[in-house]
Amino acid sequence: MKNRKYTYSFGFLIIFYLVGIAGFINPSTREFFSRLTPLALLLSAGFLIWFHRPKFTLKMGGIFAFIFIFSFLVEAIGVKTGLIFGEYIYGKGLGIKVLETPLMIGLNWLMLVYCTKIIAEKISENNTVKLFFAPFLMVIYDFILEQAAPLLGMWSWAGGKIPLQNYISWYLLAFLFHWLLQKTKTEFSNQLAAPVFVIQFMFFVVLVIYFLIFEI
Repeated sequence: MKNRKYTYSFGFLIIFYLVGIAGFINPSTREFFSRLTPLALLLSAGFLIWFHRPKFTLKMGGIFAFIFIFSFLVEAIGVKTGLIFGEYIYGKGLGIKVLETPLMIGLNWLMLVYCTKIIAEKISENNTVKLFFAPFLMVIYDFILEQAAPLLGMWSWAGGKIPLQNYISWYLLAFLFHWLLQKTKTEFSNQLAAPVFVIQFMFFVVLVIYFLIFEI
């Protein structure tokens, strides 16, 4: 029964994101699918919650809430000042905004931290290796995401150029969150975490390749 649950969930996510690729490739449906991005994030988060082990505790919920809120506030300050990641503005692709920043960006940070922690634990048992490797995975993910984000209506950079400080700040903030999880001994497992990360990553890779070949 557990294997069937995983198989059906994995298959559904594959089909869901394949449909998303088709929707973004088609210019006539691109804007519609761009507005569905928050739904995709919430759906992925829902599957992660479903497969999360062990049960959520008050301590774990508080740490996850901190990551969500703190990352959102850092992004809001970044948008306002341009001092953290560089000068950029958010589009309509990530849904409702507060302080010119989509609420979904906090969820995105939390999901990436959550998934990369689990992936890093599969790579190594050494805490130091995990602490440095997990943020590195997040920066690789962000590098691909940055190429697609302006084309999907998520955000855009001043002058169209992504500054190096964006990736440095991404790594440092991700490092802080992973350090926090280690320091508080917040442990969890999730059978679907690595697949969700890989599926989303490949979703952006395919779109970036398509845009580079056919539209840029």
